[in-house]
Amino acid sequence: MAEEVRNADVTVPWSMLVTTLLNGAFGFGIVIAVLFVTVDIESVLESPTGLLGYPYMQIFYNSVGSKGGATGMTVILLVMTVCGTIASLATASRLIWAFARDRGLPFWRHVSKVQIGSSIPIYAVIIASITACAIGLINIGSAAAFNDVISLSVTSLYASYIITESFLLYHRCTNRIRSRSSLDDTSDPSQLIWGPFHLPGIFGIAVNAFAVAFGIIIFVFSFFPASYHPAPDTMNYSVLMTAAVVLFSVVYYVVWARREFKGPVVETGAWSSTEGGSIVDVGSKGLESK
Repeated sequence: MAEEVRNADVTVPWSMLVTTLLNGAFGFGIVIAVLFVTVDIESVLESPTGLLGYPYMQIFYNSVGSKGGATGMTVILLVMTVCGTIASLATASRLIWAFARDRGLPFWRHVSKVQIGSSIPIYAVIIASITACAIGLINIGSAAAFNDVISLSVTSLYASYIITESFLLYHRCTNRIRSRSSLDDTSDPSQLIWGPFHLPGIFGIAVNAFAVAFGIIIFVFSFFPASYHPAPDTMNYSVLMTAAVVLFSVVYYVVWARREFKGPVVETGAWSSTEGGSIVDVGSKGLESK
């Protein structure tokens, strides 16, 4: 989504940093407040709402002593959840669209199309919405199967972190990233350069190395079950799900995608569309592999 942001090399890092600090501070405050008002945890978990998986409703009711007040506080959480869902859908659809534009997904010619006027990748939005609904339906049949599927999000997230951070650490240690001021007309166009938002020197390497080590630890332990000698319905099958996705990706690339996917594509110039209809294909217009 950084491609849709002005001055992204500064705005996006600051947004990530400020979001982390604000969410961390407010989240810590909420945790302290909940722990302060939760006197008997067992009674909360065994309450009617707790048995349904929503113990926070009982905590609200115990705190304010009013069903109306507890309902109002619950509505606030519902509104926040809806807003978060919209943001997640926007992020997921843009990721799908970007990878389709790079010709890395099946049917990329259709998925990479955007709607004229709104510039919304409508097909990517539909795919993300249907996929989310389909995964949610799994919970109706089996909560264990649902948890196994969504556990893939944790391993995939940290795997993406580890891969990108490891490459960044390698380029830092080998001094392969240059400053913008050191470039000239004879420089290689593919040369990596530092943006305005980075931590130079040994401090940057230390932070980078810590991020890689932390990611590896979380990635490994995300495959562990929650208890010793787990039963089949409490086993953590995220290792199976992760391996299945990796195997599918490798097979798809070897069989088909290697003919289409040549690496990320970048814009080589501004373009505008006057094509008829409401959908325009940006999979190859004004773009080239790099």
